[in-house]
Amino acid sequence: MSSVFRSARYVVLVAVIGLLLASVAVFVFGGVTMVATIIESFRHGHYSAEGARQLSVEMIELIDLFLLGTILLITSIGLYQLFIEPELELPEWLSVTNLEQLKFNLLVVLVVMLAVLFTGEAAGRLSESTSILHYGLAVAAVLIGIATVVGVLQRVQSVKEEHVHETLLAARDKLNEPSGQRSVEDPGHE
Repeated sequence: MSSVFRSARYVVLVAVIGLLLASVAVFVFGGVTMVATIIESFRHGHYSAEGARQLSVEMIELIDLFLLGTILLITSIGLYQLFIEPELELPEWLSVTNLEQLKFNLLVVLVVMLAVLFTGEAAGRLSESTSILHYGLAVAAVLIGIATVVGVLQRVQSVKEEHVHETLLAARDKLNEPSGQRSVEDPGHE
């Protein structure tokens, strides 16, 4: 039965390959869209403050798209490293040692993505102050929720690490205790 479970970890390759393909698709689409946007802005662009604002909004939205591709790629690599090849040599900032770390990386990029998305919306709707206020409050609510989840995850991880540390210290103290030593003196010896 254990060999079945050891082999079952390869099922995650479906997710790894799917996320990798999605990441490549998003990067290629974003790259093509970036080039098309630049060409279009110089060919038919209006060289004014309004034209510059429009180009800025489009570029901010493309940054959001590239961040999505980054999330997909990081998740694909992280799942591969966790389930298939734990010894995979990666830069330390990309290396994943547990699922909580992968979730944390995902949440951090998601926060940045939401900030970029809000910035794009704010730049595109400067005249609709009520609408942008509601949008900003919605983004803030999501960010507060994410911050709460990250805080709870970090606290849970910290408690786990403290428990492991205490267990290791207790085991070390038990090993260092002499085996023949008695805690109460033997009354038969004087």
